[in-house]
Amino acid sequence: MPLDNCKRSQCYEIFSQSTGLEISGMSKTLKEHDQAVGRIGRIQLRFFKLMPKSKPEEVTQIRFICEPDEAYNLAIMIAQIAGSSVPCKEKLNPHKFQAGEQGETVTTLAVEKWERSGKNGFALTVSRGKDFISVPVPQIKFQFLAEFLRHLAVEQCWIERLERRASI
Repeated sequence: MPLDNCKRSQCYEIFSQSTGLEISGMSKTLKEHDQAVGRIGRIQLRFFKLMPKSKPEEVTQIRFICEPDEAYNLAIMIAQIAGSSVPCKEKLNPHKFQAGEQGETVTTLAVEKWERSGKNGFALTVSRGKDFISVPVPQIKFQFLAEFLRHLAVEQCWIERLERRASI
């Protein structure tokens, strides 16, 4: 099959035994008075489970959308934790949004260096309500993730606005 219609995008994926993380650029539509007036760059972290649903209401993926400066801050956090000699954990400020009749939804993203039973490692964990997905990451991939986020944060710092035509 020819690959003439392929679209290239910057993306980084990490897989563990049962979970994964995909990081990519995306855009958010800007609106004024319910009218689309442009787009703005964002960074998407999509956490997912590799196992099929065991219950119909089970959450198998959670997206966390960052503004460019927030993704840059996350990159700095990851780099600091990767260089730490002791276990530690940092969190980004929680994201809150109204979910209709369900009320406010809060999503948090944590980055940590852990140590248990003589073993240690790194992980990123996203949680929303009672649901969470944790992705353990080897140190070299953890460090690369910081560098990729730093690059993508700068790359996604853009805005497109519709040109307004002057009325005659």
